[in-house]
Amino acid sequence: MAYSLTGVFTEACDCTLICPCWLDDAPDEDHCTGLFAWQLDPAASIDGTAVGGLDVVSVSTHSGGRRAGNTSTAIFVSEAATPEQFQLLTAAFGGRLDGPLADLAGVSGAVVVTAPARIRIGADATGWHIFVGVPVPTDGLDVPGTGLVEVTGTPSVFTDEEEPLTLTGTALNRELGVPGKGEVVAHRTESLAVRVPALSGAYLDVKGRSAMRGKFRYAFAGRTALAEAVE
Repeated sequence: MAYSLTGVFTEACDCTLICPCWLDDAPDEDHCTGLFAWQLDPAASIDGTAVGGLDVVSVSTHSGGRRAGNTSTAIFVSEAATPEQFQLLTAAFGGRLDGPLADLAGVSGAVVVTAPARIRIGADATGWHIFVGVPVPTDGLDVPGTGLVEVTGTPSVFTDEEEPLTLTGTALNRELGVPGKGEVVAHRTESLAVRVPALSGAYLDVKGRSAMRGKFRYAFAGRTALAEAVE
């Protein structure tokens, strides 16, 4: 299935700076709860279907290394998505398509929930804010309007420096579609609250933890059967 997806991703978790997953190491205290948020550019498409302007957030928990095979993930898609867009985006960001997106399967593990959600992502030069809430009752989630994720963050800057800390060629560059040897920018969360009942251990309310932001690009010209990708 062909696709072309570009935009900005944000990663945040309860590890301290810098999250060991970026170095392919085990998380702090051997357990991690965190999220990836992808903001899709207007021209994004999957199998000829436009998906631009939509957001996808995956929330996960894992112990041991990110690729140790014991990760559980919930995937949320902007409530504005059509049923077709929802199917395509959950397949894509759940690692169920061929090409570079397939690498996400290794860091997503078992996808236990996919659901539409109220996703709000705002950012400017001083920082950013992500909110994920349930728009309708969904099995394994909670009541309408419940906040599943809320996080705010700012760039991490060394004392007396003007430019934020950046990483290049990290262990997660391939899975997160960072173009070439492109850099990601280290951030610090001012607050991070996660409440996803379907994920064991996905309850936290912490401050001053790790986050990263950068550009992503996933492109693939091949094709697979739609039924195989989204069944």
